[in-house]
Amino acid sequence: MPVAAMVCSLHAHSGKTLLARVLAEHFILSGGAPHIFDTDALERRLAACFPDALVVDLAQVPDQMLLFDSLVWPSPAPRVVDVAHQTARPFLKLLRETDFVAEARANGIVPVLFYIADRDRRSREEAVALRDAFDDCAFVVVENEFLPRPGAALRAGDAWQTLAAHPLRVTMPRLVDDLVELIEDPRCSLSALIRAPLSRNDQGGDLSFDAASAFRAWLMPLFRDIHHALANLDATAEALAD
Repeated sequence: MPVAAMVCSLHAHSGKTLLARVLAEHFILSGGAPHIFDTDALERRLAACFPDALVVDLAQVPDQMLLFDSLVWPSPAPRVVDVAHQTARPFLKLLRETDFVAEARANGIVPVLFYIADRDRRSREEAVALRDAFDDCAFVVVENEFLPRPGAALRAGDAWQTLAAHPLRVTMPRLVDDLVELIEDPRCSLSALIRAPLSRNDQGGDLSFDAASAFRAWLMPLFRDIHHALANLDATAEALAD
Protein backbone atom coordinates (compact mmCIF):
# COMPACT_ATOMS: atom_id res chain seq x y z
CA MET A 1 0.00 0.00 0.00
CA PRO A 2 1.30 3.51 -0.78
CA VAL A 3 2.57 5.47 2.18
CA ALA A 4 2.00 9.12 3.05
CA ALA A 5 5.07 9.85 5.19
CA MET A 6 4.84 13.10 7.15
CA VAL A 7 8.02 14.21 8.94
CA CYS A 8 7.71 16.63 11.84
CA SER A 9 9.43 17.83 15.01
CA LEU A 10 8.89 20.45 17.68
CA HIS A 11 12.10 22.38 17.03
CA ALA A 12 14.19 23.54 14.11
CA HIS A 13 17.58 21.99 13.28
CA SER A 14 16.47 18.53 14.33
CA GLY A 15 17.35 16.79 11.06
CA LYS A 16 13.76 16.80 9.81
CA THR A 17 14.43 17.92 6.24
CA LEU A 18 17.33 15.47 5.98
CA LEU A 19 15.08 12.61 7.07
CA ALA A 20 12.39 13.66 4.56
CA ARG A 21 15.08 13.68 1.89
CA VAL A 22 16.32 10.22 2.88
CA LEU A 23 12.76 8.89 2.84
CA ALA A 24 12.26 10.23 -0.67
CA GLU A 25 15.58 8.70 -1.80
CA HIS A 26 14.57 5.40 -0.19
CA PHE A 27 11.39 5.32 -2.27
CA ILE A 28 13.35 6.25 -5.40
CA LEU A 29 15.86 3.44 -4.83
CA SER A 30 12.92 1.07 -4.29
CA GLY A 31 11.67 1.89 -7.77
CA GLY A 32 9.01 4.40 -6.80
CA ALA A 33 8.39 7.95 -7.94
CA PRO A 34 7.39 9.74 -4.74
CA HIS A 35 5.32 12.89 -4.59
CA ILE A 36 7.34 15.30 -2.46
CA PHE A 37 5.96 18.29 -0.56
CA ASP A 38 7.91 21.09 1.12
CA THR A 39 5.89 23.19 3.58
CA ASP A 40 8.64 25.75 4.19
CA ALA A 41 7.63 28.37 1.64
CA LEU A 42 10.65 30.55 2.52
CA GLU A 43 13.75 28.36 2.74
CA ARG A 44 12.51 25.52 0.49
CA ARG A 45 15.40 23.27 1.46
CA LEU A 46 13.73 20.01 0.47
CA ALA A 47 12.47 21.44 -2.81
CA ALA A 48 16.05 22.48 -3.61
CA CYS A 49 17.00 18.78 -3.64
CA PHE A 50 14.10 17.61 -5.80
CA PRO A 51 13.07 19.79 -8.77
CA ASP A 52 9.67 18.07 -8.94
CA ALA A 53 8.84 18.80 -5.29
CA LEU A 54 5.78 20.93 -4.63
CA VAL A 55 6.18 23.90 -2.27
CA VAL A 56 3.02 24.66 -0.30
CA ASP A 57 2.34 27.63 1.97
CA LEU A 58 0.07 26.40 4.76
CA ALA A 59 -0.91 29.99 5.53
CA GLN A 60 -2.83 29.96 2.23
CA VAL A 61 -6.12 28.04 2.07
CA PRO A 62 -5.68 27.02 -1.61
CA ASP A 63 -2.28 25.51 -0.74
CA GLN A 64 -3.81 23.66 2.20
CA MET A 65 -6.45 22.15 -0.07
CA LEU A 66 -3.87 21.27 -2.71
CA LEU A 67 -1.66 19.48 -0.19
CA PHE A 68 -4.33 17.40 1.50
CA ASP A 69 -6.13 16.59 -1.75
CA SER A 70 -2.82 15.40 -3.20
CA LEU A 71 -2.02 13.29 -0.13
CA VAL A 72 -5.32 11.38 -0.25
CA TRP A 73 -5.55 11.07 -4.03
CA PRO A 74 -5.78 7.35 -4.96
CA SER A 75 -2.52 6.44 -6.65
CA PRO A 76 0.29 3.92 -6.09
CA ALA A 77 2.90 6.64 -5.58
CA PRO A 78 4.38 7.16 -2.10
CA ARG A 79 4.22 10.68 -0.68
CA VAL A 80 6.70 12.54 1.55
CA VAL A 81 5.90 15.75 3.43
CA ASP A 82 8.55 17.85 5.16
CA VAL A 83 6.51 19.66 7.81
CA ALA A 84 8.38 22.85 8.71
CA HIS A 85 8.62 23.29 12.48
CA GLN A 86 6.86 26.67 12.33
CA THR A 87 3.90 25.11 10.50
CA ALA A 88 3.75 21.86 12.47
CA ARG A 89 0.89 22.82 14.78
CA PRO A 90 -1.35 24.25 12.01
CA PHE A 91 -0.54 21.21 9.85
CA LEU A 92 -1.48 18.74 12.58
CA LYS A 93 -4.63 20.72 13.37
CA LEU A 94 -5.65 20.50 9.73
CA LEU A 95 -4.73 16.83 9.69
CA ARG A 96 -7.32 16.18 12.36
CA GLU A 97 -10.00 18.64 11.28
CA THR A 98 -10.06 17.41 7.68
CA ASP A 99 -10.38 13.78 8.81
CA PHE A 100 -7.37 13.11 6.61
CA VAL A 101 -6.40 9.79 8.20
CA ALA A 102 -9.78 8.14 7.59
CA GLU A 103 -9.98 9.46 4.03
CA ALA A 104 -6.45 8.31 3.23
CA ARG A 105 -7.18 4.80 4.51
CA ALA A 106 -10.42 4.70 2.51
CA ASN A 107 -8.32 5.37 -0.61
CA GLY A 108 -5.82 2.63 0.21
CA ILE A 109 -3.09 4.97 1.51
CA VAL A 110 -1.24 4.38 4.78
CA PRO A 111 -0.57 7.67 6.62
CA VAL A 112 2.42 7.64 8.95
CA LEU A 113 3.93 10.34 11.15
CA PHE A 114 7.71 10.34 11.58
CA TYR A 115 8.48 12.41 14.69
CA ILE A 116 12.05 13.43 15.56
CA ALA A 117 12.39 13.74 19.33
CA ASP A 118 15.28 15.82 20.69
CA ARG A 119 16.80 16.32 24.15
CA ASP A 120 14.11 18.79 25.23
CA ARG A 121 11.52 17.43 27.68
CA ARG A 122 8.70 19.22 25.85
CA SER A 123 9.70 17.53 22.63
CA ARG A 124 9.31 14.08 24.23
CA GLU A 125 6.01 14.98 25.86
CA GLU A 126 4.77 16.40 22.56
CA ALA A 127 5.66 13.12 20.84
CA VAL A 128 3.63 11.08 23.34
CA ALA A 129 0.68 13.47 23.10
CA LEU A 130 0.84 13.39 19.31
CA ARG A 131 0.98 9.61 19.22
CA ASP A 132 -2.06 9.39 21.49
CA ALA A 133 -4.00 12.09 19.64
CA PHE A 134 -3.49 10.30 16.32
CA ASP A 135 -4.06 6.79 17.58
CA ASP A 136 -5.58 5.91 14.20
CA CYS A 137 -2.35 6.81 12.40
CA ALA A 138 0.93 4.91 12.30
CA PHE A 139 3.58 6.70 14.35
CA VAL A 140 7.36 6.30 14.05
CA VAL A 141 9.72 7.60 16.74
CA VAL A 142 12.95 8.96 15.26
CA GLU A 143 16.15 9.38 17.26
CA ASN A 144 18.81 11.60 15.68
CA GLU A 145 22.21 10.68 17.11
CA PHE A 146 23.68 13.93 15.80
CA LEU A 147 21.69 15.81 18.46
CA PRO A 148 23.08 16.05 22.03
CA ARG A 149 22.21 13.09 24.22
CA PRO A 150 19.42 13.90 26.73
CA GLY A 151 20.39 14.05 30.39
CA ALA A 152 19.77 11.32 32.96
CA ALA A 153 16.73 13.09 34.44
CA LEU A 154 14.98 13.21 31.08
CA ARG A 155 15.87 9.58 30.30
CA ALA A 156 14.25 8.55 33.60
CA GLY A 157 11.02 10.40 32.80
CA ASP A 158 7.73 8.88 31.69
CA ALA A 159 7.81 10.37 28.19
CA TRP A 160 11.28 8.97 27.50
CA GLN A 161 10.29 5.52 28.75
CA THR A 162 7.08 5.54 26.73
CA LEU A 163 8.88 6.43 23.51
CA ALA A 164 11.66 3.94 24.22
CA ALA A 165 9.06 1.16 24.29
CA HIS A 166 7.38 2.28 21.06
CA PRO A 167 7.70 -0.51 18.45
CA LEU A 168 8.13 1.59 15.28
CA ARG A 169 11.51 3.31 15.48
CA VAL A 170 14.16 4.83 13.21
CA THR A 171 17.65 5.90 14.25
CA MET A 172 19.56 8.52 12.29
CA PRO A 173 23.26 7.72 12.83
CA ARG A 174 25.67 10.53 13.56
CA LEU A 175 27.17 11.89 10.35
CA VAL A 176 30.95 12.32 10.29
CA ASP A 177 31.97 15.95 9.98
CA ASP A 178 33.70 15.47 6.62
CA LEU A 179 30.41 14.44 5.02
CA VAL A 180 28.16 17.11 6.50
CA GLU A 181 28.98 19.63 3.77
CA LEU A 182 28.41 17.01 1.08
CA ILE A 183 25.02 15.95 2.44
CA GLU A 184 23.90 19.56 2.83
CA ASP A 185 24.56 20.25 -0.85
CA PRO A 186 21.12 20.08 -2.55
CA ARG A 187 22.81 19.07 -5.81
CA CYS A 188 23.99 15.83 -4.20
CA SER A 189 21.76 12.86 -5.03
CA LEU A 190 21.93 10.34 -2.20
CA SER A 191 20.46 7.62 -4.39
CA ALA A 192 23.07 8.29 -7.09
CA LEU A 193 25.87 8.03 -4.53
CA ILE A 194 24.57 4.74 -3.20
CA ARG A 195 24.24 3.35 -6.74
CA ALA A 196 27.83 4.28 -7.64
CA PRO A 197 30.27 1.35 -7.60
CA LEU A 198 32.53 1.18 -4.56
CA SER A 199 36.09 0.37 -5.59
CA ARG A 200 39.54 1.54 -4.57
CA ASN A 201 40.56 1.26 -8.22
CA ASP A 202 37.87 3.66 -9.41
CA GLN A 203 39.08 7.21 -8.86
CA GLY A 204 36.65 8.85 -11.26
CA GLY A 205 33.74 9.26 -8.86
CA ASP A 206 32.68 12.28 -6.88
CA LEU A 207 33.95 10.75 -3.62
CA SER A 208 37.12 9.05 -2.54
CA PHE A 209 36.84 5.38 -1.56
CA ASP A 210 37.06 6.26 2.16
CA ALA A 211 34.44 9.02 1.87
CA ALA A 212 32.11 6.76 -0.12
CA SER A 213 32.54 4.01 2.47
CA ALA A 214 31.78 6.43 5.31
CA PHE A 215 28.72 7.70 3.45
CA ARG A 216 27.38 4.16 2.99
CA ALA A 217 28.13 3.33 6.63
CA TRP A 218 25.90 6.25 7.59
CA LEU A 219 23.11 5.74 5.06
CA MET A 220 22.64 1.97 4.94
CA PRO A 221 21.63 1.49 8.63
CA LEU A 222 19.20 4.38 8.21
CA PHE A 223 17.73 2.76 5.10
CA ARG A 224 17.41 -0.53 6.96
CA ASP A 225 15.54 1.12 9.84
CA ILE A 226 13.20 2.86 7.40
CA HIS A 227 12.61 -0.38 5.53
CA HIS A 228 11.88 -2.21 8.79
CA ALA A 229 9.44 0.48 9.97
CA LEU A 230 7.62 0.55 6.64
CA ALA A 231 7.51 -3.25 6.48
CA ASN A 232 5.71 -3.27 9.82
CA LEU A 233 3.16 -0.64 8.83
CA ASP A 234 0.84 -3.22 7.29
CA ALA A 235 0.37 -5.00 10.60
CA THR A 236 -0.05 -1.66 12.37
CA ALA A 237 -2.58 -0.49 9.78
CA GLU A 238 -4.61 -3.69 10.16
CA ALA A 239 -4.67 -3.31 13.94
CA LEU A 240 -5.76 0.32 13.69
CA ALA A 241 -8.45 -0.58 11.16
CA ASP A 242 -9.79 -3.26 13.50
